[in-house]
Amino acid sequence: MIWLASFPRSGNTFFRNVLHEVYGISSSTFHLDAQRPLDQHYEQFPVVKTHLLPGHLKPNSQDIKSVYILRDGRDALVSIAHHRKDIVQPGSDFYNNLLEAILALGGSHFGGWSENVRQWTERADVVIRFEDLIQNPIQEIEKLRGLLDLPTPQLDKLPTFESLKFGRPAYGGGKGKDFDSQRLQKHFRRGKVGAWKEEMPPELEHLFWCQHGATMEKWGYERSAVSPQSSFFFQKKSPKKILIEASKLFTQDNDGIQRYLLELVEHLPALLEHQADWQIDLYHNNRVQPLHSLQTELQERGLKKFHRPSPVEEVNTQLEQLGGHHDYENRLLQLKATIKERLPSGLYRALSYSYRKGPFRAMLRQYQRHVTQQKYTTAEKAYQQLLNSYDLIHVPLPQHMKFVQHLDARFLVTVHDLTPQLFPDFHTEDNIEGAEAGMQQLLKKEAHVLAISKATKSDMQRLYKLPEDRLHLVYEAANRGRFHRAQRQADFAPIRARYQLPDVPFLLCLSTIEPRKNLVNTIQAFLSLIEEQPQLDIHLFICGKKGWKFEQLFSEAMLQSERIHFTGFVDDDHLPLFYAQALALCYVSHYEGFGLPILEAMSCGTPVIYGDNSSMPEVVGEGGLAATADDVASIKRQLLQLISKEELRAEKSQKAWAQAQRFSWLKVVLETLEVYRKIIHS
Repeated sequence: MIWLASFPRSGNTFFRNVLHEVYGISSSTFHLDAQRPLDQHYEQFPVVKTHLLPGHLKPNSQDIKSVYILRDGRDALVSIAHHRKDIVQPGSDFYNNLLEAILALGGSHFGGWSENVRQWTERADVVIRFEDLIQNPIQEIEKLRGLLDLPTPQLDKLPTFESLKFGRPAYGGGKGKDFDSQRLQKHFRRGKVGAWKEEMPPELEHLFWCQHGATMEKWGYERSAVSPQSSFFFQKKSPKKILIEASKLFTQDNDGIQRYLLELVEHLPALLEHQADWQIDLYHNNRVQPLHSLQTELQERGLKKFHRPSPVEEVNTQLEQLGGHHDYENRLLQLKATIKERLPSGLYRALSYSYRKGPFRAMLRQYQRHVTQQKYTTAEKAYQQLLNSYDLIHVPLPQHMKFVQHLDARFLVTVHDLTPQLFPDFHTEDNIEGAEAGMQQLLKKEAHVLAISKATKSDMQRLYKLPEDRLHLVYEAANRGRFHRAQRQADFAPIRARYQLPDVPFLLCLSTIEPRKNLVNTIQAFLSLIEEQPQLDIHLFICGKKGWKFEQLFSEAMLQSERIHFTGFVDDDHLPLFYAQALALCYVSHYEGFGLPILEAMSCGTPVIYGDNSSMPEVVGEGGLAATADDVASIKRQLLQLISKEELRAEKSQKAWAQAQRFSWLKVVLETLEVYRKIIHS
């Protein structure tokens, strides 16, 4: 046997079909997918196809000859992104599939394109380029004559790519009764050289070249000609310096702003690893910390555990950074100890008395204060120069402009929502004043704004008249590593027992319990529904900590209903199971800048009943049912729809999951870097 290896979507199946049709040589496949059976005695076939790296093969013998098919990585990855969207995970998002395939984090995607190429081209006896294979299949396959006993080719049987796509080939569409013509047509998608040019956005080509450019150049593949606005990608320049104000990471708050920062910090290194044109640091507690050092801390301690310096540590750290004023005093103490050791005790006591009573001590202290102040001022100026040397300062919340208002730089401020301005009744006076003070600082500094939804962007334009060129849209995302459909099969019993919840079908409300979340109307709609239709076997689980005006929200009837259960705060590790096990998430808020719980639930395949206002329609898409927030009857009507119509619920579940796949934190980070670039080069 010989190995026929390639990175996926590089022409391996086409090669096998030509071998079969023209030369009469059958082949098998070796993989590690437990969902697909292997041919019995696959190693007895003359040719065995694989995408695995050489070290994963069985048998793993260097004596077995191998052929490697090499394709332009851009074409291969675009094709693999479509293959995942159409076949492997129907409904997933092409852009995010492509982004993930380019990065190949954790050695996914068969090691990533470059690593797959590197390992196999070092081992392979013959390397065949896909571009040559498509142009002249027989010429390329004839290169195997030194490895395989090839019969005389029957050239009249040579298949074309189109004939394989719409025919019934030996490989690519399943076997026997499992043959699937629709799958076959998706499998043989285009087979076109350079098709990536029509589908790979410039920012993803840049990222691809950062990751895989050395391998591409080694094998003779060239970059595309880039548009003028994209030319910055390939210019050799000093790194662009970004400072992110990150004090939110070190607070006890477990809110959306902290999660936003955590996800940025967690995902930035994956995109920066092969991009030397960025330097990103974090600013908190009056000190600068390189991104990579906090990333190490995250990995060691977990996302929720940070080292919080004690007040003494903070003071000492700042003093050391600003000149170390105690060094002078330490030297005086050392000198005093030396004099005491070397002089007779009587003479030392006399000198010590004169020192204490005379003017010398006061003079030295005055001199010490002068030296210390000089050092402090010099160090402080140097520190200010360091901070002002950044090309851009990213502030994750307008209220945090107060921490950096003394700096002179370009600013980008993430605005999550404008509820303090639009719904002041839902906030305390302190919240309203703090939010508006941040907005005024933002305007004074002529900062750029990163809005997390079209609705928030529109609100900024309407309320603060910001020009379009200073407004940027980058959606948030759910962490798909935590929130996914597999949680629907998880055992919910231990979690249910921990929160003392009954084993019943349930609707879920998740939020801090406060007026803006409109829980009162949702509860009233639920109580009205079960009063009218008591046969409905459904309960309402309300998860979240008590917030502002909690005591004023609920009537005794709401709190005492046997069908309503308040869990209090739910641990982050338990949230995915609550989402996945619920029939639906009820999130009929009066206003949301984005509504992250909506997206987290949808990532678990859970449909949403949401408020038909602000950002929620654009986030949910077709993954739920809209209700009017201040209309109890409207909410009740949609509750009944999802509870009683199983087919509708299943349809909305699939659409919710598919909609959630359009959002990813890797995409957020990539688009945020692009915003940084636009501001710096504007």
